[in-house]
Amino acid sequence: MGYFTSLLQRKFKDVAGKRYETVVKEYREFLLTEEEMMLPEIHSILMPLDYFVQEIPPALFDILSAYEGATVSVVYIIDMEVIRIVEDTLDEAAIAEFRRKREAYGNDILDRATEALETAGLTVKSRMFSGKKFDHVIQLAGDHDLIAVSKRFAATMTDVAPVSPVTMKLAQMVTTPMIVY
Repeated sequence: MGYFTSLLQRKFKDVAGKRYETVVKEYREFLLTEEEMMLPEIHSILMPLDYFVQEIPPALFDILSAYEGATVSVVYIIDMEVIRIVEDTLDEAAIAEFRRKREAYGNDILDRATEALETAGLTVKSRMFSGKKFDHVIQLAGDHDLIAVSKRFAATMTDVAPVSPVTMKLAQMVTTPMIVY
């Protein structure tokens, strides 16, 4: 007998008739089973970052540290569409400067995230590349047990949408469990 079943039986033990079965049936979707309460085994975590991810909350590192022995793959993705637009409008020197600044920002964010994750006791792999953010995350998601993605990933937030469209689309498309921070 599960914990919640015994809890319901104690709560409704004096209720006559089929009332207990009705309560269990109506509230079943709100009660977690013992299997649902256990943390799944997580061995690899994907954490995509980009220009729009300004800060990573310290609480996320606490949450991820619950998965002892997990390896976190921190990836910084530079959007190739933005690079193409810059290449079409600016000269070579400006393009090189733009790329240098984006890579410097990416390295800074990767270094800070790596340091914080290692401090939390996790093994970290980090890398930077250019491409289509959504497509790369979808591709990488299959190789990981969990995804931790910022609500600002790949776009700025607005007053209307508290989560970026790319993060929302990822939540709808991936089958891998996902933490949105």
